[in-house]
Amino acid sequence: MKKILVSIFIFFSLNISAQAPSGYYSSAEGKTTDALRTALQSIITNGTIVVGYNGLWAAYAKTDENSSGKIWDMYSNCSFIYNTQKCGNYSGECDCYNREHSSPQSWFNSADPMVSDLFNVLPTDGKVNGERSNYPYGEVGTPTYISGNGSKLGPSSFSDYTGVVFEPVDQYKGDLARTYFYMVVRYAGLCESWANGANVVYSTDNLGFTTYAMNLFLKWSRQDPVSAKEIVRNNNAYSIQNNRNPFIDNPGLEEYIWGNKKGQAFVATTVAPTYLSAPSPGVSINFRNVIYQQTDTASIFIQAANLTDDLTLTLSGTNANYFSLPTTTISKDQAQAGYKLVINYTALELGSNSVQLTISGGGITTTTTTINATGIDSFASLAASNVTSTGFTANWVSSAHATGYTLNVFSLTGDPNAVSKTLLSEDFDNGIPTSWGKSGYTDVATASNVRLGSSSQIGQITTPTLNLSVPTTLLVRARQFGTDTSAKLSVKVNGDSITSFLTTVANQDFTTNIPAKTSTSTISLSVASGSGHRAYVDYVNVSTQGQPQTATPVDGYPKSVGNVINYMVTNLQSDSTYYYTVTPEGNTTSVSGQIKIHTLKSISGIDNQKGNSIFWTATSTGINIQNLPGNCKIIVSDLLGKQFQTIYTKTSEITLNLSQKGIYLLQVLQNQELKTYKIRF
Repeated sequence: MKKILVSIFIFFSLNISAQAPSGYYSSAEGKTTDALRTALQSIITNGTIVVGYNGLWAAYAKTDENSSGKIWDMYSNCSFIYNTQKCGNYSGECDCYNREHSSPQSWFNSADPMVSDLFNVLPTDGKVNGERSNYPYGEVGTPTYISGNGSKLGPSSFSDYTGVVFEPVDQYKGDLARTYFYMVVRYAGLCESWANGANVVYSTDNLGFTTYAMNLFLKWSRQDPVSAKEIVRNNNAYSIQNNRNPFIDNPGLEEYIWGNKKGQAFVATTVAPTYLSAPSPGVSINFRNVIYQQTDTASIFIQAANLTDDLTLTLSGTNANYFSLPTTTISKDQAQAGYKLVINYTALELGSNSVQLTISGGGITTTTTTINATGIDSFASLAASNVTSTGFTANWVSSAHATGYTLNVFSLTGDPNAVSKTLLSEDFDNGIPTSWGKSGYTDVATASNVRLGSSSQIGQITTPTLNLSVPTTLLVRARQFGTDTSAKLSVKVNGDSITSFLTTVANQDFTTNIPAKTSTSTISLSVASGSGHRAYVDYVNVSTQGQPQTATPVDGYPKSVGNVINYMVTNLQSDSTYYYTVTPEGNTTSVSGQIKIHTLKSISGIDNQKGNSIFWTATSTGINIQNLPGNCKIIVSDLLGKQFQTIYTKTSEITLNLSQKGIYLLQVLQNQELKTYKIRF
């Protein structure tokens, strides 16, 4: 699959500055125990907005996105594409997310406002939510079920209750304890009489709690202090629902009502908490596939609040030597303003590599983020350099474990107008283009792949309008999802079935010939709904069925040129078009794509190179090119020849805006003469 090395910048600006308005808790100050609970209830009840059960979906886009822009789940290691992955049906973890009532709605007969209270209803993985059912929270002795992130279901091992309970991971126990502190205050006078199992938690004995629940949640809140996730969620819920969770705003407030400060007068917290708001815990950073022995970069956004000192960065793990950082320290001011950290990865071997980035210091809770990258042997020829009237230098990238390379230089004969032409080439490096249509489930979370279908939805993508008035050939690179053996990928043109492909575990190239259709045709790729039918689409190509030209090798070629990555070709004709390909020796990598070269015109036997050379300098947004010939066409491509910018200019100077750092090919065409330059931005 064709690739261009790009930077991935994960950026998500979190609302970390907003806190409770001045005086919000003033009516609770000086109060103790029961009076404090009553005062807090008045504060967080008056003026509350009920969003409604259906309104929760939209609210989650604001309250529960993590730093990668996906829905945050506390029950699993999954994160979900907002709106796209709503449940529906599910068969396993990560299929979809739904609305989980931390105090189950069966306890209060799904009544308002509890059924849609943002502090009670959280987005969670559908499968794990189903396993939790309406069991209370607790600590599990011998689990009967364990989710992907370690949440457990099983008999209680905590004193005063022996029934089945659901235990979240340690990272979120304080979050859920503070949810219950909120509920027992917000719904004081109601929760004590809720039914259907609520009496395990709610009671008149301890200002709303049973002894079991009071001791459990006090333990959890002490062990797991207020986190950045809670602060951000509290702020955003306030903007929607017009109330706050006072136990997040005032860490330790629970101690004044149920804990070790009972009888003491409450004073609102004045110390701002220190925390890391990005990256979110559990978020992974993924490089795109990187060609063997090449280097690429990815970026991660780091932001913190109320730091006491600078942050320290370290890389660890078996593959740590493949990754590098430009710095190991982010200053306090940089981190609080938001800092883009660039991470380098060099593909020193084929296959998957990972490293752990640890962020510590400054008073934050140490956070570890996993960074993943994959080295691939995507062998390719590079553009020629040193082009003269009689030769050029052929270039290519290294191929893993190659012992040498065979270079073939040739010309093509035949009618070039009859050659197959590419109508569409899409590798989904940047997701599904806006010009494509899509319906059902179309997930682009896996880099450079489009997942079609879920356990409850079909999946379909449709090309933009194409001129298929002549016979064409469709190539699709695809594979099955997970264990969906022989998942069928169906092909339709203008709604008419053409064929279907049976996918396997590994990517496979499927081709089919399409007879002549209309000049305004579309091609659709789809899968049926349900487990067993899901598939990934990696690459799509549509080309006309032309007649190939005949290759005529230059004398002495093909030839083995040794274990090098460039070779000088000589004794060619001036003002002529040639091509070259390279085949690695000693491994199973196939021949590269062909590179086109046009030798210069010869003037009195001397190459007129100097007068036709261009010059360029890098700017902050791209490159400035000078000394261009007048009335020329400029084509900008990646190293593998994929074109993404074409410009016609009458001036000798032009500035090109480039969105990514990297190496580009610049072709300048004037009066049927084509010159190629390799430039770095």
